[in-house]
Amino acid sequence: MARFAIDTGDIPMSKEDQDQLQSELQSVTLAHIARLGYEKSFAVKFPHEWRGILLHPDLQGIPDIEVEWDKRLGGF
Repeated sequence: MARFAIDTGDIPMSKEDQDQLQSELQSVTLAHIARLGYEKSFAVKFPHEWRGILLHPDLQGIPDIEVEWDKRLGGF
């Protein structure tokens, strides 16, 4: 499965703009996955600790992804 991370760095944005960007990126991701036409549904989680979306073929895989991203991001 592909993994993508987008870091907007120090680009100044209001909280409203940050929320809108997060929403748009999540929508694009979900729409693209839906168009791929998988027969089995995916587990989806929107982390509260950071802006993003986690998708996995089963719910049990989400915690492993969170641990991996926690290490990559240096803690939430």
